[in-house]
Amino acid sequence: MAWIENDEGDVLLVQQTAGQKLWTLPGGKVKRNESLERALKREIREETGLRVAAVHYRQMYDRPKRGAISFLFAVSVKRTSSRTYFPTREIADLAFFPRLPSKATPSAKFFWKQNIPR
Repeated sequence: MAWIENDEGDVLLVQQTAGQKLWTLPGGKVKRNESLERALKREIREETGLRVAAVHYRQMYDRPKRGAISFLFAVSVKRTSSRTYFPTREIADLAFFPRLPSKATPSAKFFWKQNIPR
């Protein structure tokens, strides 16, 4: 998952198209033989249209009951990268938020509590 802030310190979230249409941090699954960094860059590009300049590991969220582990990376976006977003099969919308929306995924809630210095 990617922690992407704008110049005001707001965090980029994407809204899922499925289920409850929850807001979450950009990111997704790693494909076979794909590094975590490559997967993150691919997912960010697919979900937001943004190109990544730098990736730095921040934190892990272990959900053993779900059999899932999420990794959070602080991500810098290339300044020449323009957001060419369009709705996709998985993403209905995206926006920068100063506060976490109430309809957010458990992983977004966890990472928000740990990383927002407000």
